[in-house]
Amino acid sequence: MKEFKNSKKPDYANSIRLQIPSHPKYLSMARSLVFNAARENGFSLLDCADIRLIVGEALLNIIKHAYIDSFDRPIFIDLLFFKEKLEIRLRDYGIKSKLSNLKSYDVTDYREEGIGLYLIRQLTDHYFLDQSLEQGNQLVLMKKK
Repeated sequence: MKEFKNSKKPDYANSIRLQIPSHPKYLSMARSLVFNAARENGFSLLDCADIRLIVGEALLNIIKHAYIDSFDRPIFIDLLFFKEKLEIRLRDYGIKSKLSNLKSYDVTDYREEGIGLYLIRQLTDHYFLDQSLEQGNQLVLMKKK
């Protein structure tokens, strides 16, 4: 394997990786892990609750839209802790989302469709959907302390 002089080595002391099946019964466990890890790394109780909520919503979106309710597909959750922020990467190997079809919640609409994306937009400091991968999607969420 070729070494690159300018490449950074991963900081395994400040990162957590979790793989769960795309089954709703594992969402509570994943949300709890994210909450507790954020709390252990200096995030406020309110921020930890926000992080738990947005990760839960994002995981539900993966199950519903990328995997179309298929409960046996992998979801990878990476938590990367930095001095002043947390970066969360949610990776799936499902159907690529069409960016033009992504709808945010309209507060005047009584239906709940799109509320997950709305919450992600409101409760993160930065987010983006990486679709440059050959298969699937990677949602990157960032939350500052």
